[in-house]
Amino acid sequence: MTTFALAITAVAADDPRILRLIRDLDADLTARYPDEPCTGGAHIHPAIRFLLAEADGRPVGCCAVQPFPTPDTAAELKRMYVAPEARGRGVAARLLAEAERTAASFGHTEMRLETAVHQPEAIALYTRAGYLPIPNYPPYQDKSLSRCYAKPLPLPAARSADSEELTAFLTGQGLSPQDVLAPGTRYWLTRDAAGPAVAAGLERQGHCVLLRSVAVRPDLRGCGAARRLVEHVLAEAAAQEGRTAYVFSTSAGAFWERLGFRPVPVAEAAEVLSDAPQVRRYRETGALADEAAWRRDLADARADTLPPMSRGRYTADAPHTTPAARG
Repeated sequence: MTTFALAITAVAADDPRILRLIRDLDADLTARYPDEPCTGGAHIHPAIRFLLAEADGRPVGCCAVQPFPTPDTAAELKRMYVAPEARGRGVAARLLAEAERTAASFGHTEMRLETAVHQPEAIALYTRAGYLPIPNYPPYQDKSLSRCYAKPLPLPAARSADSEELTAFLTGQGLSPQDVLAPGTRYWLTRDAAGPAVAAGLERQGHCVLLRSVAVRPDLRGCGAARRLVEHVLAEAAAQEGRTAYVFSTSAGAFWERLGFRPVPVAEAAEVLSDAPQVRRYRETGALADEAAWRRDLADARADTLPPMSRGRYTADAPHTTPAARG
């Protein structure tokens, strides 16, 4: 290849280009570990998301992001592979960075992965990108050659500079953008290559918090992104001595019940959060009479429910490549 215009896109797990690369990956792993059969797709989850790297239209690499079972909020990096002719050009580093953005856009707060001792290039890639060793997790706990790593994925709060983007996103999802980033309000906004992905807001008064404007881009609905972001927001609120969370919702009661909320009188929420921007606006407009309120105690959202490393910040370092990664 004389030129190297790299493009990374999301594709289906059964895309023929992905299937060819996975066959090459399995052949590579078989050569490295002849005494340990490659499990290939044995642990593939239906919600896996594949990323395909193409150089000048030619498939040269892939990886995938797979959620751990609920209530775990981490994602797992799977099926990382770069074709031999494309190695040494930073393809793996770019795939890894895009996988992390994809996982964060789904509300995952940590990325985990498994590789093995005969892949020093892979281990170098991950450690340079901020991954730290962790105990082997299932199904690798009894595999002596396996090495597992993890990295926190911060879900940053939106800044005042993001207000225009946040306003447009909430409006596009049919939610009111009024009072976005008003004093006393904090928002989280995740993004991927397609733009804003999931948003959630939080208003606070004393030990009570009010969730608002939970929004998910249509193509991400049904993958648990909203649930994971809400759990992250509630865990942060609990870590800052929040004791009770409320939300106003007239059409998504089933969703809130699945997250442990229970219906309460609107007057209760309005009283304990009387100075919250959303409550003040509802009072001014008379909208409280048409609302439904939900409550959840935050004892089950303490800071220790966050992934152990999620309190730190780690960033990717210099580009590096890897020929293959197990999993």
